[in-house]
Amino acid sequence: MVVVLSADRMFAEGLYTDVMVTVFKDKVVALPASGSPVEERLGVNEQVITTAARGPAGFVQTSSRLLGFSLGLRRWTEVSLGIEEHVERHHVLPRLLVVQTNRRLHGFQESRGHWFSEALGPNEPVKQLHGRGHVVVAITPERALAFSAFIGGFFSIRLSPYEHIQSVDQSHDVTLVRTTARQLAFRSQTGLWAEMR
Repeated sequence: MVVVLSADRMFAEGLYTDVMVTVFKDKVVALPASGSPVEERLGVNEQVITTAARGPAGFVQTSSRLLGFSLGLRRWTEVSLGIEEHVERHHVLPRLLVVQTNRRLHGFQESRGHWFSEALGPNEPVKQLHGRGHVVVAITPERALAFSAFIGGFFSIRLSPYEHIQSVDQSHDVTLVRTTARQLAFRSQTGLWAEMR
């Protein structure tokens, strides 16, 4: 008899431990509850700006790149920051993290240990960033963009110039965006925006 536990069930039952992120000399180090530390060496003149961790996901912002840590895969993965790209805020959840810069959105899936990036338009600032459970949603004047812990990439839906956001409600797997014109639902397992009718 074989018993298979999903990552979420393992996490809920306490079999999946959390991680701490620290800086030591010229390295960033992920410290899991068991097993050996996982190190990532910093480059010459690379400075650590901030660190964060939640559940099995770890995050480091440096002067030149973003680092995501996957406890499940026990590895660091990086994405480089572009020239004149400045981090404005980040949102860290146990299964994913999203970083907003002045030019792009970067999303990291802990289960895959992989970064995805989405370019923002020249006049497309992120006005709101909401995250809970397995979904983070960014709202710009032009789009609503969702990032899921389960399906790769950012999923966007266009907003009209006369459509204004009234509220954003979230459960662990569903986000509902109410605008002055409609209600838009995004579900973490499907990767699709649906208009409620």
